[in-house]
Amino acid sequence: MDLPTHFAFAFAIGLLFFDKPEIALLIALGAVFPDLDREYWFMPKKRYADEQIHRAGLHNVFIMGLAYIISPFFSLGIFLHMLQDSFTTVKDRGVEWFYPITRLVKRGLFDASGNKEPVDPNEKIYFYQEDSRGLVDKADPDLREYGCDPVPWRRVYGFAQNSKILDRAFLYTSIVIILVWNFAPGNYVHLLSWTFASTGYYVMILIAYISVAALFIAGELDRHSEIHPHKNIKFDFIKYPIFGIGLMLFIIWIVLFREQILQNIFLNVLSNPIALGLEVIAAPLVILFMVKQKTKDNKPAVV
Repeated sequence: MDLPTHFAFAFAIGLLFFDKPEIALLIALGAVFPDLDREYWFMPKKRYADEQIHRAGLHNVFIMGLAYIISPFFSLGIFLHMLQDSFTTVKDRGVEWFYPITRLVKRGLFDASGNKEPVDPNEKIYFYQEDSRGLVDKADPDLREYGCDPVPWRRVYGFAQNSKILDRAFLYTSIVIILVWNFAPGNYVHLLSWTFASTGYYVMILIAYISVAALFIAGELDRHSEIHPHKNIKFDFIKYPIFGIGLMLFIIWIVLFREQILQNIFLNVLSNPIALGLEVIAAPLVILFMVKQKTKDNKPAVV
């Protein structure tokens, strides 16, 4: 899905479910954040293609967990972004929800045509099928996989193509919902609700949006120079100060937002530290035990 679609959908969800523009803006900020993994960040193009960072690096449950420390609403925005992207096809790269854990699985039991692959004695955990090469090869040049061939089907894919009818349906209906929420007869209370948050809060949110925009601009400039190395792009160096400004503004936003972050940590994240510690210890142990049980006697197990 495109960035305007992610923003509008998350903003509409925020208004409908929480009835507060300041919360909706924070959810929408989270919804545009994950696509920063679309940028190379001065990484060589071949490595980027081999690693398939896009729809993985910032599109996973672990990033959602880290974002929760900042705010549950910021984390919710990331979840909504990932949910929408999961509707998209192999061509658009779907979503690798459990990256980087999914990279521990190296094989599929069946190839992309459904033919059984020989079992590797060195591998115990498999995905069911290999990725669909024919569709991957139709992706943007920098989103095609140049690494080992084939690769396991690690991602969640859907039925829709980016920028087509589903994307536009999300975008236009979200815009309609936002307009109705604000301007429908009798909804003057909603318009007044924009004044409930302090000016300082809106300034903080604006800094966050400017920082993300700067990081996107720097990344797009860098990606353009990587894709078209033969073009002598004037002022290409400007991407470095723009990147630095974006990173600095993001740090400034975190510092300015620290009261809300600390409040969230102590009221939500650390409300019961003993229970949290037990969960962190118990969950990996349960998974490890299950894997050992499923693969005993050298049996192949499917994720």
